[in-house]
Amino acid sequence: MGLKFHFFPAVFHDETLHSVLSRYARLCGVRSCAAVFDGAQSAKCFSQNVAFPCRLAELVEALPCDTGLSLAAVIKRHTQLPYYEPFLTPQQVGDANILMAGNGKGLMLRLGLIASRLQFASRVRFCFDCVEQDMACVGAAYWHRVHQLPGVLICPHHGTPLRLLDYRWLSRNSRRMHLPDDEDVQSHSISLEIPQNLQSALHEIAQRSMQVLETDVPPLCPDAIRSVFLDSAIALKMASDTGRLHLGILARHMSAFFEGLPSSGEYSILSKSSADIPAAWIVKLLRKPRGTHHPLKFILLACALKVDMERILRPNGPITESLSRTANTETPCGRAANRSPTNRSSTNEYMSEASETIWTLALSGANAKTIASETRSSVTCVYRMIRAISNGPDLWKEARLSKLLVDRRNRFDGEYRARLAHECRDYVWLHRNDRQWLSELTQEPGKAHRPRGQQAERC
Repeated sequence: MGLKFHFFPAVFHDETLHSVLSRYARLCGVRSCAAVFDGAQSAKCFSQNVAFPCRLAELVEALPCDTGLSLAAVIKRHTQLPYYEPFLTPQQVGDANILMAGNGKGLMLRLGLIASRLQFASRVRFCFDCVEQDMACVGAAYWHRVHQLPGVLICPHHGTPLRLLDYRWLSRNSRRMHLPDDEDVQSHSISLEIPQNLQSALHEIAQRSMQVLETDVPPLCPDAIRSVFLDSAIALKMASDTGRLHLGILARHMSAFFEGLPSSGEYSILSKSSADIPAAWIVKLLRKPRGTHHPLKFILLACALKVDMERILRPNGPITESLSRTANTETPCGRAANRSPTNRSSTNEYMSEASETIWTLALSGANAKTIASETRSSVTCVYRMIRAISNGPDLWKEARLSKLLVDRRNRFDGEYRARLAHECRDYVWLHRNDRQWLSELTQEPGKAHRPRGQQAERC
């Protein structure tokens, strides 16, 4: 006989799936996973207190019809996937939903977390004030998702240090169903001793983490996020107007920022840097995006650069959308010339001023050396910025071809007034690449062309 729930408790806001199932176990009067779920093999996959439970399709199928919990609702409201989703690719999010519904094999690898020390450095945590408040408001204590997020050491609701569950005791009892108000949990929890001068920064990180978790946005464009960070770095004099990073200044700023954070746990992993070069993950987020990164890195860099999370978590901000709206005119030159100042501002909302100048010159058909000279940046910087835009290299190539075509047409038209067609420098190129225009010009009905010099001689 398969797994079947004959009743199910009402779920609470920000409650982990493990917490809901633990309250179900308490109502059943048992604690072990095998006893609660009648020995179902899938139960050990969806009942543990982990970030990404799996076998969720089997769980949802076994729930009573009146719970109103769909597979999508369970994943969105009771797992940590929404915290990671804005910084993943659409393909990764789709794969994560499929794997969490199934056996979960390869899920951590697919999300890029298999080698992440941040995931393994975080521990199960709860807030004593939240326990008392939940008991008074909803009649039961439960595990909050936000407390389990990496880097969250302060309760975002009460601003008090969280209590940490002893991982050695938890590993020995991982198959049992626990709640924060259990005597065993209380006796095996440790109060985090956080100096008062560090609590303000940690509270801000916790609130930003909760904001990411609860903001329902699809995967964001990495280029758009990078542009927001780079704008702030330029404003703080940690990068030049062209986007070139001042690594020494940036390293000293980040070192000072991490001095206001604990030197243990997740923060000991992220704070490692030398005196003149910031940590590698910081440079990666500020340069061309490659791969995906842990949400905590984005949150910490946003704190350090004083960037509001609202600017990052905009659902309609990717540069790709702005560029696609400009792809309907005839040529890239026309797109650059015909775009109104308002549209230009909208299109480049997430670009730095230097990046906008480079991209405008690129759409006009200028080559890399010309762009670098006019913007006082390096050729490498020009190529890097254009590659950072979705479909940027293709649009730039089209713009350069369009400009080359116009230049060769104009030059041929000027030379053709005094020479035969095949004597003009651009005749061969136009014959290969723009034959229709060439034929129309040289074979106009009733007009036999003769160079002006020869016409003068006959006269």
